[in-house]
Amino acid sequence: ADGLMNVAELVNGGKTDINITLDKNIDLTGKDWTPIGTNYDNRYKGTFDGRGHTIKGLTVTTNDQFVGLFGYLDRAGTVKNVVMEGIQITSNHVLMSGNTGGVVGYSWGTIENCSVSGSVSGTNCVGGVVGSQKAGSIIGCSSSATVKGTRYVGGVAGEEWGTITACYATGDVTLEIDSQRDLSGGGVVGLNGGNRVLACYAIGNVTSTGSSTGYVHIGGLLGDTYTTVTACYWKNNHEQGIGYKKAGTVTEVTKVDGSVVTWQKAVDAMNTALQNAGSEWRYELKGALPTLRKQ
Repeated sequence: ADGLMNVAELVNGGKTDINITLDKNIDLTGKDWTPIGTNYDNRYKGTFDGRGHTIKGLTVTTNDQFVGLFGYLDRAGTVKNVVMEGIQITSNHVLMSGNTGGVVGYSWGTIENCSVSGSVSGTNCVGGVVGSQKAGSIIGCSSSATVKGTRYVGGVAGEEWGTITACYATGDVTLEIDSQRDLSGGGVVGLNGGNRVLACYAIGNVTSTGSSTGYVHIGGLLGDTYTTVTACYWKNNHEQGIGYKKAGTVTEVTKVDGSVVTWQKAVDAMNTALQNAGSEWRYELKGALPTLRKQ
């Protein structure tokens, strides 16, 4: 734990392109965590490889703008192969620029094979894995965390402007309306304005509290979408997978009802789409819900 905190201090002190590799599990319980890459000037540009190890007990309560294991991830940055267990993240940033995620608060880079459990709560952009994905990709990630926020809120990403491939969320999502702005909440993504959402699913309920004079778009899968959505599935409290489709192409976006559409059919369709896209990731159904593996 102390070693990881020292590495965070190095990055935040200007050594932003160092590579980090975990060789054991880390327990941050009781530690005062500062995200790796707290702002634009010290955004992380290296590769963080968890090698499948677990970081547990990360707890943060802050008013900062970029919050997570990583705060700000550069285009050149990669975070992969880490399990975030039992996190408790709360950001009370008051401006529209808050970004809170279990792995990364604000990302322009690559996030792959990361999983999150616990809770993530924030304001503007809040997601189980990443708060705001401005570019780059999220691949093979999952979250069972409960997620709460006030504007763009999603089980995997609050908002996304890159690509999301083979990701799923099983935790509940709550849009806590406290303003008159336009708002979006979804089981996987709140506001989807990026290039593609491919082969993703959600089962956590998506609910809202409060009211707004702006638009409020909520879907079992996505709140708003402006882009291509392919082979995605949901099973929760919503009949609509997408709250509002502004633009783009939607193909094979279907609710799993357990009879006509089963999880096995969903797995087959998602794997076909992944294969057609040249992805190395596949779903498998060994229990009640699909899980991911890399070929």
